[in-house]
Amino acid sequence: MIRKAFLAAAALLTISTMGISPAKADIDIDINIGYGGGYHGRISCNTGARIVDRRFNQVVRRDCGGSHYQYTGRRNGKWYYITVNSRTARIVAVRRWWR
Repeated sequence: MIRKAFLAAAALLTISTMGISPAKADIDIDINIGYGGGYHGRISCNTGARIVDRRFNQVVRRDCGGSHYQYTGRRNGKWYYITVNSRTARIVAVRRWWR
């Protein structure tokens, strides 16, 4: 009986010395709705070239101004004009280039 009383007193003493920290009830919600799949604003001309280079060989930059970037690239022995949207970073047009 005395042993249980000492254990209870030791437990109360330990709890009282630890101190009570205030509960935090703040809410931190971050909803990141980016435009264009994670790209903020516009992609660079080099990024567009890397995107085109995944599907085409011998990629050459033609025009990197405005809302669409234009490149030429080769696939299966044929040349193509490739247009990339600078805001969404997607290939939006592929046209055959008769060279």
